[in-house]
Amino acid sequence: MSAFRSVCRSPLLVLTAAIPLACGGRPAGKAAHEEPGLAAGASREEGDAHEEGLPETVRLTSAAISEAGIGTWAVKPVNLEHLLVLNGTVGHDENKLLQVGANVRGRLVSIPVDLGAQVKKGDVLAIIESVELGRAREELVRELSALRVSTRAYERAKTLVEAKAISAGEYQVREGDHLSRMAAADAAERALHLLGVGQEDVDRLRARVEAGSSQGEEAGASLALRAPFAGRVIERKVTPGALFEALQPLLTLADLQVVWVFLQAYEKDLALLRTGVAVTIRAEAYPEKSFAGRVDFLGSTVDPATRTVRVRATVPNREEKLRPGMFVKAQVDVPQAYEGKTVLAVPQSALQTLEDRTTVFVQNEPGVFGRRVVETGHSFEGFTEVYSGIKAGDVVVTEGSFVLKSEFAKASLADEH
Repeated sequence: MSAFRSVCRSPLLVLTAAIPLACGGRPAGKAAHEEPGLAAGASREEGDAHEEGLPETVRLTSAAISEAGIGTWAVKPVNLEHLLVLNGTVGHDENKLLQVGANVRGRLVSIPVDLGAQVKKGDVLAIIESVELGRAREELVRELSALRVSTRAYERAKTLVEAKAISAGEYQVREGDHLSRMAAADAAERALHLLGVGQEDVDRLRARVEAGSSQGEEAGASLALRAPFAGRVIERKVTPGALFEALQPLLTLADLQVVWVFLQAYEKDLALLRTGVAVTIRAEAYPEKSFAGRVDFLGSTVDPATRTVRVRATVPNREEKLRPGMFVKAQVDVPQAYEGKTVLAVPQSALQTLEDRTTVFVQNEPGVFGRRVVETGHSFEGFTEVYSGIKAGDVVVTEGSFVLKSEFAKASLADEH
């Protein structure tokens, strides 16, 4: 299926082959070599010879047309099935991208996972040692031991005060000491959590204290850093035995099962975009495969340099073929509400720029080509909407239009002399 069939429901535009055209209309007694500044086989119409700036038309001989490979396109109203094509790059799903580090300074004992390893949630990523961590664990053990003693004293005081064996004041002193020890133990536990120690480790410490033993590997200065989600190790930043500071990244974990694709949309295309529309992603590395996703973010600002808005699409990537940093193209399915609009469109190869204005070249008669300044709209799969400057029935130049651009420029230089 041709590129145009992929974007047009009704292929009403017809590409006509360029045929050799006879050169005519030259005033009597004038030869091509008498017109300076024009290529061989080209001349200007007599009425344009004295106009300032670019002439309105140029004339080419049949030989020049054949040599330039001029091809034309008959303009007719079409009903476009809009597929907006945007360029973009693949990025990480930042909700599943983590630089793993410790909340405490120390030494890296080992990294059990290699670069590129796939890990499950809870798997050990690194084992560290820290003097500060050891002190925090010892502090919790001391506070739990003191709490254990104060709890027994408090329970005994309750029994005694009920039997009127001690005064209410002495009971309140023991109660206050018990509450203070509880608060101190809770604070020591929170400190350990802030350093990265999990609740299971804390519970084991509590069980040992309750059993009357505060020694064991849980009370040491080592800590296992575990994966908070399933993913792949995409970077290792330090080696075993290295010293590190608190919060220094040790390795990077990413879930590549879902990726973000960041696209650049021009201002004129914003009316076609909204969150929730479907996109089809294609990459040069996998020309036979496409990846489906949806737009879930439209930027709120326009880049002043490129005049584009950042668009994000979330794309499932279960085979992990899309890699962050990869260049891609995205076909955006324009909402149905926009379809069914009859417009004029020309192949993008028909558009040229003359004097900073978008221009197409129209075949007025065999061998005679005029220039038209046009106002363009959206581009879809090699075709661009044209809002003004041409009408249905015009025959525009597609193949070889750059040759006509050159001829108009030469004709303008000839006028200046």
